[in-house]
Amino acid sequence: MYERIRTMSIIRKWEIVLTILLIAIIIAFIFIALNKQNTFRTINGKIVFVSSPVIDQEIYLMTVNNSNIIYLTNTSGSNTEPAWSPDGQKIAFASDRDQNWEIYTMNADGTEQNRLTNNTSDDSDPWWSPDGSRIVFCSNRDGNYEIYTMYSNGSNIMRLTNNSAMDVIPHWSPDGSKITFSSNRDGNSEIYIMDINGSNQVRLTNSPSEEIDASISPDGSKIAFTSDRTGDYDIYTMNLDGSDVTNITNSPSSWDDYPCWSPDGTEIVFSSYHGDNFDIYTMNSDGKAVTRLTYEYYQEIFPRWSK
Repeated sequence: MYERIRTMSIIRKWEIVLTILLIAIIIAFIFIALNKQNTFRTINGKIVFVSSPVIDQEIYLMTVNNSNIIYLTNTSGSNTEPAWSPDGQKIAFASDRDQNWEIYTMNADGTEQNRLTNNTSDDSDPWWSPDGSRIVFCSNRDGNYEIYTMYSNGSNIMRLTNNSAMDVIPHWSPDGSKITFSSNRDGNSEIYIMDINGSNQVRLTNSPSEEIDASISPDGSKIAFTSDRTGDYDIYTMNLDGSDVTNITNSPSSWDDYPCWSPDGTEIVFSSYHGDNFDIYTMNSDGKAVTRLTYEYYQEIFPRWSK
């Protein structure tokens, strides 16, 4: 009788243990499912980026959810620095397929690749105005790199900056009133902002380090940029006036670069180097919830997000 009671007691204990384990497993599955559901809810759209599977760089497109990667360019030269038009129908980019760097546009599926600039100097870093009518870019056609704008068909080129320094990587603000860029006019590369006619050029960052790749958030309140002020390249955010600088990646073992905001401003896509090659990642705008999107053995840089 005692043995039977003892056996029943052991069985009951195991039933309790197994029930607890089953409940824990169910809770874990629910958590994973909700987390995946949240990921698919928040991460959406298309990302264009640059990769170098061979010698030359080419432009690729992937959907953020399923990472269905496709070629957009495939030429004898390099194609790089892609930028989405506001409506997501066109991509501006730089290419040296004709022996020097020029600005081109193409449809979002890679068709109808058209050259916009045509000179013996280098034109690069294109970025669309919010209304899609103009493109800002940098060029050394006047001896050193300066910032220029042109109509989206390549006509009416206007020079915005004019100094002996290097002014590069211009980005248009979402409201169309400002342009950010990097310049070494004060000794090292810093982030500047100016009106779209080139007036009121104001320095936003001030450190002995390199500050590059500024990207303005869709609501116009924040700027994401890259800096090596801690000794490693990290991604920072700051207010539009240069205040409240915050390191949001803070990763001593990696090189984080090329930040670009998601269309809704809640996330940032970027490239990160972890000792072997650059891959594409996303994170929340505060640096949390980092998600890796690509797993290639190539250098994958210049990610740009569209709806």
